[in-house]
Amino acid sequence: MGVNINCPFCSDPPDKHFNGGFNYISPRYSCWRCGGHSWYDALEKILNIPFNQVSKFIQDYKYIAPEKETKRTAQAQYLDLPGYHLNEQEKQYLINRGFNVDYIQDKFHIRGGGIAGDWAYRIILPIYYKNVLVSWTGRSILSREEIKRLGIPRYKNLSIEQSVIAPKDIFFNLDNSTKDYVILVEGAFDVLKLNSDCICSLGTSVTPEQELFLKERYKKIFICFDNEYEAQEKARHLGMNLSSIGMSVEVVNICEPFTKIEDGKTVPKNDPGELTYNEVSIIKKELDIL
Repeated sequence: MGVNINCPFCSDPPDKHFNGGFNYISPRYSCWRCGGHSWYDALEKILNIPFNQVSKFIQDYKYIAPEKETKRTAQAQYLDLPGYHLNEQEKQYLINRGFNVDYIQDKFHIRGGGIAGDWAYRIILPIYYKNVLVSWTGRSILSREEIKRLGIPRYKNLSIEQSVIAPKDIFFNLDNSTKDYVILVEGAFDVLKLNSDCICSLGTSVTPEQELFLKERYKKIFICFDNEYEAQEKARHLGMNLSSIGMSVEVVNICEPFTKIEDGKTVPKNDPGELTYNEVSIIKKELDIL
């Protein structure tokens, strides 16, 4: 169920046949001529309002029957990033993970969650889109044993309702990924290691809306999920979906050739965040994207 309009993205020649359409049950916009687009970008263009006001517009004017109103939506128009300058514990955690702390602070505007509050003992990773803070995620610096004992998630996202754009409607590091290709990984720490032209989906699940967003923005995508069977299966499934909508796709297990010492044994590295900067350079050279 939806409503059709003249597509604002079809400018040459202009659309005069109502080829664009919004699905008003789920947040989706697509055009018969030029394909899918981010619904935030579509509404921004049609209404001529800043995209961080789109969520408020939807809240003010939507009509959905109560029995069908099940999807949670972003409601914020503006966010202040929480947290502090990294403390010594947070810095040491990043150093132990092989990161250049000064560089990633400057490049990704990360902060520390401190020792109390909702984001305590987490590295806060802000999610920007068009230079506007739209959400964030936090990565625990506690050990696996402590995380398990406390029963807390390794990654924690800002809630959908508190975000300008819901974390799963967007990708981390879009503003640093402006070429016609991109590397897609699972987690924000993977992005910190691979740097520019790399985004993450905050997990292996990618929504249909995110798939359309990728199609609109990039010509080619390298899907580089973690070195685990389930993650690689998810990567292959996503690759088929993106290929079916016209994207050039390569699914690459970039971790498998590189090893680490674990419990006295040499084993393959598990995720891109474990790679060294030198190993990242080797990978990008092989992918021919240096």
